[in-house]
Amino acid sequence: MLYPKLNEKRELYNLNGLFRYREVADDYQPTSPAEGTRPIAVPASMNEQMTEHEHREYVGKVLYEKNFAIPVCDKCEYRLRIGATGHRAEIFLNGEKIGDNDNGFLPFDVEIFPVAGENRLTVIIDNRLTFETLPVGIIREGNKQDIRHDFYNYTGIHRDCLIYSLPKCGAIRDITIDTFVDDDEKKLHVSVESNAKTVRCTVLDMTGNIVYDGASGDVSLSASHLWSPEDPYLYTLRVTTETDRYDQRFGIRKVEVTSDSFLLNGKPIHLKGFGMHEDAPLLGKGNCSAVNVRDFELLKWINANCIRTSHYPYAEEILDLADEYGILVIDEVQAVGINWWRGGSFAEDHGYRALPLHKRCIEKLIARDKNHPSVIMWSLSNEPGTEEPECRRYFEEIFATARALTKLPLTVAECTAYPDSKIEDLPDVLCINRYFSWYTDSGELSVIEPQMNHILTALHKDFNKPIIVTEFGADTIAGFHSLPAEMFSEEYQYRYLEENCKEIDRHPYCVGELVWNFADFRTKQEVRRPGGNKKGIFTRDREPKMAAFFLKDRFAKLK
Repeated sequence: MLYPKLNEKRELYNLNGLFRYREVADDYQPTSPAEGTRPIAVPASMNEQMTEHEHREYVGKVLYEKNFAIPVCDKCEYRLRIGATGHRAEIFLNGEKIGDNDNGFLPFDVEIFPVAGENRLTVIIDNRLTFETLPVGIIREGNKQDIRHDFYNYTGIHRDCLIYSLPKCGAIRDITIDTFVDDDEKKLHVSVESNAKTVRCTVLDMTGNIVYDGASGDVSLSASHLWSPEDPYLYTLRVTTETDRYDQRFGIRKVEVTSDSFLLNGKPIHLKGFGMHEDAPLLGKGNCSAVNVRDFELLKWINANCIRTSHYPYAEEILDLADEYGILVIDEVQAVGINWWRGGSFAEDHGYRALPLHKRCIEKLIARDKNHPSVIMWSLSNEPGTEEPECRRYFEEIFATARALTKLPLTVAECTAYPDSKIEDLPDVLCINRYFSWYTDSGELSVIEPQMNHILTALHKDFNKPIIVTEFGADTIAGFHSLPAEMFSEEYQYRYLEENCKEIDRHPYCVGELVWNFADFRTKQEVRRPGGNKKGIFTRDREPKMAAFFLKDRFAKLK
């Protein structure tokens, strides 16, 4: 799944900017231009742009509409690509339906047939979450949404809306780059999906020198440079046919897992960083290059080397920056909230309704992100209810789907109490989310040492796998101070992280720590969430709290 690019062989038209917007009924059909609309910005969440409560919190279908005109050439195929919508969407061109998107965090990409002159693009988005969507949710009486995750249920066109051209003959449809690293040799295997008569592959190093020129297939590179956080060296694969060209950046690196280590290029590495959210003032989940660059600059400032795309796939532009900045990525599918059976009996016609979509999301995620050297592991779910025996078959199918598509390690971020989980033998790396002295034993920092020691020791003893603490954190109101440290104060967050990190250091098979969260983010309104989740090390507008300086010093010392 290639990201659209502009070059001498391809056209690219960006439809971002102002669309027309309105709420619509379930049976609405865009047979004529919409009336009674208001302006709405793309890419951005509509919720951050609304001033009235009933519109910001609207549950149901909304319409985005825009007119456009492009030059039309008989020799070109034209495609529409929308990076993400929140969530399910129907897409129409000139009143005719051209496709559906059942995936709120991965691209919709379909061939279109624009007419010469003005065209009308209509996107109808449904933000309702059910047992057939990911994330999952429940619609209550009165069309009230019950969500099963702790982040805001944003609606809108969240990523770029693009039209691009391909040649009708000889188009490059997809590129797959597999890298192999041995002691003395670095190899690539390049697969190109194209109906062209001849396909040429040229590899350029970072200075533009050609280091390979020939056919696709097995490629050996002399004096190959490895990609790592310390040296994020990127090559460019240039694929050309008689009518098309595509440049794909890639890095050469080797990922391995042992019983007590995570290895990058044959050396143990400690993963240090954050869970994050695509969330910013005014934008919501809208992708913005300025916000992305600022976030990566802060990640480098604080000496982090890893993020988890909690709890859904991020924009492709973010992964491009991760490749360039040398930030490792645990790439997570949007299977959050799969805990419908928790506290009660499991109903197969209930719980398994998300399974087909879950599999499709994994397939699409790996197809989209497979060439990024920054991606070192796939996370197949966040905090599923794995204590019920009936979840076993579900996750056996999920892991089998992923293993058929990738050689990278697989994981699930779990919060199930030990030893209740029924799936901990399935992942390659155990990832745990724990909030000792926050949600349990609130305010008692002294419990962190014995409780964290117990879970880390027991998990490694039972499963003999490396462990990453993928979430631990404390809500903190910037500017609130207390002595002694009390919950919600900056001092408490500092001490909370300090105590957790001490215990992580005592367990050499604990190969990573991802603090929850990088920056404060919006959630649904509730008593425990004044203005959203405040566990950020940075505020929502990316200013540091006291704990940021503790982590900056700590991360600098960790290798």
